[in-house]
Amino acid sequence: MGRIAWGRVIFGGIVAGVLFNAFEFLLHGRMLAAAWHSAMLALGKTPEEIVASQATSMPILLLWAFLACLFGVWLYAAIRPRFGAGPRTALMAAVATWFGVTLLPAMVTVAFDLYPGGLVAAWVMGELVGLVVSIFIGAWFYREMSA
Repeated sequence: MGRIAWGRVIFGGIVAGVLFNAFEFLLHGRMLAAAWHSAMLALGKTPEEIVASQATSMPILLLWAFLACLFGVWLYAAIRPRFGAGPRTALMAAVATWFGVTLLPAMVTVAFDLYPGGLVAAWVMGELVGLVVSIFIGAWFYREMSA
């Protein structure tokens, strides 16, 4: 069993992160933008506060997406010796990543009734697609080092 090739994990994570950030922009910034705006208004935010919070949260969300994808590609590298290289293992790593970085946190928002159920469902399912595609592609760049 070879050692993890950290350079390839980082490269694959960056590639996946770029793709996932683009997907996130389309999902949240375009497709769900009106629903997010309505949800923020329902939480008592003024339009000015919404704009200000978008400006301050953007760097954090960009970093979150990169770290999620870096984690997903690392997870692929870590489980690859047990499950074998290839698409099935990449899918397992992507779904496990989605479970930890999207589904579980979204469940907290549901528990506190912060956002409408339809918005949360669209967010969770949309990010499943985005993470699977992004991590699948990022994992494609990964190759193990020889021992």
